[in-house]
Amino acid sequence: MKNLKFKVAALFSAGLLLGSCIEHEVIPAPIPTVDLKCSFVGTINGTEVELTQNVQGYNCLTDKTKYLVSSPQLSSAVYFSEMSSAQSLLSVKIGMGSVMWDAATVGDPTLSIFNGFFQSELTPNYSEGSADGIAIQYRDSNGKIWLSNENSLNFQNAVFSNVKQESDSNGDYSMYTLNFECYVYHYDISLDELDSLRIQNAVLKAWFKR
Repeated sequence: MKNLKFKVAALFSAGLLLGSCIEHEVIPAPIPTVDLKCSFVGTINGTEVELTQNVQGYNCLTDKTKYLVSSPQLSSAVYFSEMSSAQSLLSVKIGMGSVMWDAATVGDPTLSIFNGFFQSELTPNYSEGSADGIAIQYRDSNGKIWLSNENSLNFQNAVFSNVKQESDSNGDYSMYTLNFECYVYHYDISLDELDSLRIQNAVLKAWFKR
């Protein structure tokens, strides 16, 4: 009987020892990722154009151009969003500026400045090079570039809505919906002619990246 009790105790101790040696898998917390979605639809020169994310390689590309000056003057940044694809020449690009900040204190506009700018500039004027508002660039299927013009005598407007700032490990984003209408122009040097296209009922859903 004593031997039986001894064997049971030994087996119980061995089980405890084995249990204490098991390594439990530590599952890391999920990394937050911003759900970035983009699309474009509009009527260009009478033809409906639709660009959809992940269809024919289309996606949103973002960039910015910084114009740096010495403090105490404020530097400026213009932000760009472009629906484009490596599989097609046709694209739609917008530029929006200028975000002002002191580059002597930090290399880029802070998140607060970045977010505040896009939350406040909901009905921008058209501006050459996007220096003081919005500019539209359309590249047609032949690769020809057409640009909006701040001095156009034709009707043009632009309205941002659903502006929302989100961040993840890849960066800070200002997501938006842009409804716009304008004429875009292309100057043909060889013919010395200025051509135009009308963009109507255009809706671009995309984002800017800080």
